[in-house]
Order: sequence, then C-alpha cells, then structure tokens
Amino acid sequence: MTHFMLATTASNTNIALLIGGIIFIILFFKLIMSFLRFCLRHPIIFIILLLCGGLGFVFNFLLGGIIILAVIVGFIAFMILSEFNS
Repeated sequence: MTHFMLATTASNTNIALLIGGIIFIILFFKLIMSFLRFCLRHPIIFIILLLCGGLGFVFNFLLGGIIILAVIVGFIAFMILSEFNS
C-alpha cells in the first residue's frame, strides 16, 4: 500500500510539473512574439528603450512574472491532484 501511495504522488508531481512547464512555454513564446510585434510597430520607442536600458528591464520583469505564474499554476495543479488521494 505504501509503494502505491508513493507511485501516485510521484505521478501527481510529474503531472503538475508538466502543467507548469506547458504554461511557461506558452507564455514565454507569447512574450517573445509580443516583443517582436512591439519592436516592429513602434521603432522609435523601441530604439529609445534600447538605448536607455528599459527594454531589458521590461523583458526581465515580464519573464519573472511568467515564471511566477507558471509556478503558481503548477502548485495549484499539484494541490488539486493531491487532494483526491486523501
């Protein structure tokens, strides 16, 4: 019985990590595409931000938000999957 519980927990962990990873990949590619779209639509603002260093800050700030969101979604998925075991 104990081995079964460990196997179930490991499978729930893998599912939660997979869900968090998928959310991260989707949001990361949306971020890349939106930055490319922004750079092509607003070249003057893009050059000003690039020269002042604001573009890198904004990208890193949004990337950090995506990572935090992916971790939260993965944690919620893990909690939902673990709730049904007990």
